[in-house]
Amino acid sequence: MGSMMNTTETSTSVTLHNPSSCTCGRIIWLSQHCDGFVLNLGTGKCEARIEAVLGPACSSVQFQPENLKEVVADVFWRMWNAWQPAEGIKVAG
Repeated sequence: MGSMMNTTETSTSVTLHNPSSCTCGRIIWLSQHCDGFVLNLGTGKCEARIEAVLGPACSSVQFQPENLKEVVADVFWRMWNAWQPAEGIKVAG
């Protein structure tokens, strides 16, 4: 009789959540992870507006469109720091 070998594959993969480093990636992340997210770039002389809500964290900012990169970064980091992933490890920013 030949010997039977019992092999079991074990998955040890862990999801690693890295913060996005570009404005487009941050806007996409905010739209996918926030409970509420609005981005309005306005027209003409109107100011742009961004709103994000994630659990108890919320941010609402009116800004000039030329400041989009800085404002999105600020809102992103507020929401990133408040966010708790369902699984995996969140990389600190």
